[in-house]
Amino acid sequence: MNALEIIHVRMVGISPDELCSHIAESLRQERSCEEVVYMYRREGLETDLAIHIHRADTAGGEHSDLGLRLAAALREHGAVKHTVWKRLG
Repeated sequence: MNALEIIHVRMVGISPDELCSHIAESLRQERSCEEVVYMYRREGLETDLAIHIHRADTAGGEHSDLGLRLAAALREHGAVKHTVWKRLG
């Protein structure tokens, strides 16, 4: 079964473009080939960023190591909500 891990950040004190650039650079250095990562900016609210990690459910429904590292690093830039979703069907 596939899983979607979502890290939602309400940013403070950093521009969305700058933060996305830092995240992208970190992902290039760390990401395994089993995970696909997308970043989204909320339409109409520049301070919201969502990072989606699409992965095989190898973590048993738990947060992945990559997700945990990203969420921990992003906490210095604002409020973070980190959730795991399972695909139905």
